[in-house]
Amino acid sequence: MAFFVLFYLIIVSLFYSFYKQLVIEDAKREVTSILKTTNALRHYIENVQKPVIYKLQYNQELYKDFFNPKILSASYISRNIHKRYADIQLLQNKIPYKYKLAATNPRNPQNKADEFETKILNQFRSGEIKEFSTILTEKNQEYFFTAIPIDRNKRSCMRCHSKPELAPNDMVKIYGKTAGFNEKIGDIRAIISLKIPVSNIIQNHIKDFFISIFIVFILFIIFYIFIYIIYKKDIKLQNEREELLMHQNKLASMGEMIGNIAHQWRQPLTQLSSILINIELHFDRNKLTKEKLMDKIEEANGQISFMSNTIDDFRNFFSSGKEKKDYKIQEVIELSKHLMSASLDKNHIHLNIDIQNNFTLFGYPNEVTQAFVNIINNANDVLVEKNIKNKFIKITTFVKKDKNIITIEDNACGIDIAILDKIFEPYFSTKHASIGTGIGLYMTKTIIEKNNNGTISVANTDKGAIFTIIFKQTSPKLN
Repeated sequence: MAFFVLFYLIIVSLFYSFYKQLVIEDAKREVTSILKTTNALRHYIENVQKPVIYKLQYNQELYKDFFNPKILSASYISRNIHKRYADIQLLQNKIPYKYKLAATNPRNPQNKADEFETKILNQFRSGEIKEFSTILTEKNQEYFFTAIPIDRNKRSCMRCHSKPELAPNDMVKIYGKTAGFNEKIGDIRAIISLKIPVSNIIQNHIKDFFISIFIVFILFIIFYIFIYIIYKKDIKLQNEREELLMHQNKLASMGEMIGNIAHQWRQPLTQLSSILINIELHFDRNKLTKEKLMDKIEEANGQISFMSNTIDDFRNFFSSGKEKKDYKIQEVIELSKHLMSASLDKNHIHLNIDIQNNFTLFGYPNEVTQAFVNIINNANDVLVEKNIKNKFIKITTFVKKDKNIITIEDNACGIDIAILDKIFEPYFSTKHASIGTGIGLYMTKTIIEKNNNGTISVANTDKGAIFTIIFKQTSPKLN
């Protein structure tokens, strides 16, 4: 769940960055449209309004040197229109912005371009750019800045911007003889720009942002539920698969253990038969005394008790035992030896047990016994298959650096290096299909690592193979 929360926060952060960029792009289009409208207004003043005034002067309806910026200055008119528009925006709690006309040779000092604006203006003049937008940081606040150039100077512009002596006297009286003059036809005199606080742009669209985030949240929840359902189904299928494999493994082990029970019972059955024959002989010879009969009954009960205990051992081995408990490692190893003793004796395999540390573990002892039996049985089969002389299996337990370690080693000449990494895979077996299921070592790994918080690995020695099992946990009572 924590992963999905973190993932959602990352998604929201990325979405915010994307949304911010989207809003700024939208603002850029809107601002550029406003600036282009301003240029259209300037074009109207230059090409429609001014010619009307000049015609009135030519017809002497206005005196020749008449000049009033409120009528004839496109910069003055545009600036005041934008000022009025900005005031309306503020009154309506809409996005505030700052409009500016910037020139390197302005007639009005407040239109003087700063270093940044001069650089942009020169790029427009050289033809490097046609529009300009960026994010500025001033006094720890971000601003969205967009600029476009005004129209290039035409011949009609030269009346007011070429030489002072050609300009109306009223203009010269207002602005002097230096500022705004000596321009040339085709030059770009100025840029017009809008500067808007980014926070205001975001704030103006914050409602849309939260609606979008809510939709993303709903989609994320649906996605999470979908993934969770798939995850639960996958876990269920895995558990069912492991239970099936465990069941198959136990069925395979059961077949092997029935043979072991038969071997375990052969000697006591023979002994019982001998006891009965002995009783019969004594009876036929009239030598069956009460004391003799009681001795033989006691001897027979001992053999029956041994057989009963054997059945109990095998029954306990196959019980589910799904409750964790404390157990000594020697108990599990001795039980594993007992369960496999008949098969090992039959194949003349010596099982050597070296308990250097009889540590206590907390888990499922029946399952761990199953794992040991799988490994011992596997070594048993390989030793027989390869017809090894002086066959042996050695189990050693010891503690090293707070780790409880069990090694199970044989002298069956080792595992082919080509398959060493595959022996714990399900259904992988080097045995014929009639005798090998390929799930024994896979279930051993599952039992040790998934169910009992341990690790298992295998390697080759100079004599054979060695399985190393490490349990990190001890009994909770010892912690």
